Amino acid sequence: MDNWENVATLAATVAGAYVLVLWISSIAWTYRDIHERTRDTAFQIVAVLLVLVFPLLGWFIYMILRPGETLAEAYSRSLEEEALLQELEEQAICPSCKRYVSADFIICPHCRTQLKEPCANCGRPLNFNWVACPYCMTQKTRAAASAQKEVSRASQGEEAVESPERPRAASPRTSLEP
Repeated sequence: MDNWENVATLAATVAGAYVLVLWISSIAWTYRDIHERTRDTAFQIVAVLLVLVFPLLGWFIYMILRPGETLAEAYSRSLEEEALLQELEEQAICPSCKRYVSADFIICPHCRTQLKEPCANCGRPLNFNWVACPYCMTQKTRAAASAQKEVSRASQGEEAVESPERPRAASPRTSLEP
């Protein structure tokens, strides 16, 4: 009989030690987990006390009430959202139909409005206010610009009308000598 009592005492001691280690481990895990999920000190204290006072039940309650994502996950998600918003802001919009278009489109594929003009040398899209192509260093000329306008009108179904080059008017600052 004495042998069974020693075995029972040993088993109870091992089981108690196991439960104690499990309880301390759950407190440590809860402490680390709540610090990764929130910066709210009051919520951190309540979560650890919940697991400290109610060992198994407190842990289950904490698992239900804890925030769904860690601070690192929330930060990563916010960076992804910011990148998506930045990407949307960078997309070009057609001034005529207000639809998104690619930055390298020369005309809008929806309403055929001319968005940019092609370079006379390399054909890459150029903004209207540029004076030279940044890709091949070709200077834009007025003749190329007027020819592009004619092509644009023809592509929109209008009749291409050749307009003769008009001489520039004299600047009011220049004086005409007799």
